[in-house]
Parts: sequence; structure tokens; C-alpha cells
Amino acid sequence: MSEELKACKNAGCRKKFSDSENHDQACKHHTGKPMFHDLRKGWTCCNKIVYDWDEFEKIEPCAVGSHSDKKADAGQNQDAFYKSGTVSNAAKAIEKENNVVVVKSINDYNQEQEVKKKADEEQKQQERKLFYTKNGLLKCVHKGCLKEFDPEKNDEGACQYHIGEPVFHDVKKYWSC
Repeated sequence: MSEELKACKNAGCRKKFSDSENHDQACKHHTGKPMFHDLRKGWTCCNKIVYDWDEFEKIEPCAVGSHSDKKADAGQNQDAFYKSGTVSNAAKAIEKENNVVVVKSINDYNQEQEVKKKADEEQKQQERKLFYTKNGLLKCVHKGCLKEFDPEKNDEGACQYHIGEPVFHDVKKYWSC
């Protein structure tokens, strides 16, 4: 009765063997993993990169040992994978997705904007600084005015300014007021 031939499971070997013919120099194989990135193909153990499948299959194995009919332990690689940053980053992203974002109604949003706008206007009122020119006169800080004046001779009708904002849309330039 002939001895049953087994297929070698070592990476890159693909030969059939019998236990009686198996020894330490019988199998030429790769100890690393195959890598396929973009068009490149190769083995991580021998650092050879090729671009054609036929050339990939012709890469000479870099290790010699005995044939094995058992696949390499994938559990070791899985442990490393689960301890990697990739898994922890994915878990963090899932946690962020689970956080519920509260959507405000348009009325709530508009009220908040009005409060912010009033607070900004009050802050601007407080922050108004006096600008002195080289002549010792003050410069008006109102939008669109920018005239020089003497504070002692200043009266109500001296300043004409825009209460709105400047608008620059396409080629048009105008004030919102």
C-alpha cells in the first residue's frame, strides 16, 4: 500500500510530500506574508517586489525547512490585529457615532443668534476706540464716514454714515441699509 501524499501548506511551496520523504531541507517556502498593494506584489520576508502575477509566482522562496500539512497559526496574527491602532480607532469612531446630536428647532436657533448679535453689538460699543490723526483731530469710526473732526466742535449732524454692512456680491458693491 502506497503512502498518502499530503499538500504542503507552507507559503510559496505548493508541493505534495509523504512523511517518509520529509526532512529539514525538503521544503523551500516563504516565512512572511504575501503583499498586494496597488499593482505591486511581493513577500514581506524577502522584500522582493514585482508587478506581474507570473513574476510573483516565480519569486524564489527565501527559507528552507521541512514540509508541513498544517497552516501557520492565524491566531497570532489576529491577536496582533486586535491590539493594533486600527481596531482601537474604529472602536472610537463607532462610539462617536452612537453619541446623539440634538437638533435644534429653527426658532431656538434664531433666538440664540439674536442673543449673540446683541452681545456682539454691546461688545463693539464698549470696544470703540478713539483714533487720533497726525493733526491731533479724531477720526470718525462709523462705517462709510471716516471724517476727521475736533471733539469740541462736533455736533449731531456732522457725521453721515451707514448703519448696515457693506455687501460685495459678484461685481456689485453696496450697503445693506
